[in-house]
Amino acid sequence: MPGVRADAADVTLERNVLTIRGRIDDAPPGGFSPIYRESEPGDFERVFTLSDEVDAGGIEAQTKDGVFRLFLPKAGPAQTKRIQVKAS
Repeated sequence: MPGVRADAADVTLERNVLTIRGRIDDAPPGGFSPIYRESEPGDFERVFTLSDEVDAGGIEAQTKDGVFRLFLPKAGPAQTKRIQVKAS
């Protein structure tokens, strides 16, 4: 996400739908104007549907030097839960 600062990025997860939103600001240093731009200023959004194989509680996002990294850890194997049968 070139041009997106960490405070201008938003990642949400709701019902296995992961949404990534960001805003690219156009703020060249004082006295300079861009000759070439790889991306235009403005808002963007990407939406992904995740499978149940992703551990939703372990999702992490970070940005460093203009590189956005999203970590989607695999969920562990299904655990067997024993349910006690009560007599009435």
